[in-house]
Amino acid sequence: MAENEVSSRGPAAGGSGDSSGPKITRLIKLSAILGILLILILLGAALAAALTAPETWAPLIRIFRDVFLLILILESVLVIAAIAILMLQTAGFLIMLKTEVKPILDNARETTRLSKATAQFINSNAVDPLIQIKSFLSGLLAFLRELIRIRNLVDPEEPLTEQQDEPQTS
Repeated sequence: MAENEVSSRGPAAGGSGDSSGPKITRLIKLSAILGILLILILLGAALAAALTAPETWAPLIRIFRDVFLLILILESVLVIAAIAILMLQTAGFLIMLKTEVKPILDNARETTRLSKATAQFINSNAVDPLIQIKSFLSGLLAFLRELIRIRNLVDPEEPLTEQQDEPQTS
């Protein structure tokens, strides 16, 4: 029972689950915020330097510009590589669908066709004859019942006497 309680609490409630997920997410968010702040501070410093003394800060601003251009070029190369990997993964997924899922679906269709044929076979060879026999026997029973009623009307049995109607007392 204690095992169920620990696993039902989960990592957020202090359970013994995989607690690396929230820590990694928090680390990624913190890194992104710090990177954005660093870029904003550098851009603000470059703008302030350009407005105050452009002649002295121009070579340093060119260096920062060149570094940012290199970073953007590398980033675009990474984005293109990620898109290429995504396309390859999509192609692999489509190939898997064609080679693995399609035969499963074909097998399911064949099974459905066979079960339909089996149901039709059972219906025509077992159920229909049983229904015909039961209906014939029901009709025969109704005919015999009516025949007995007609016989009773034509040849009534002995009328009941009053002695037979009264219950016998001991």
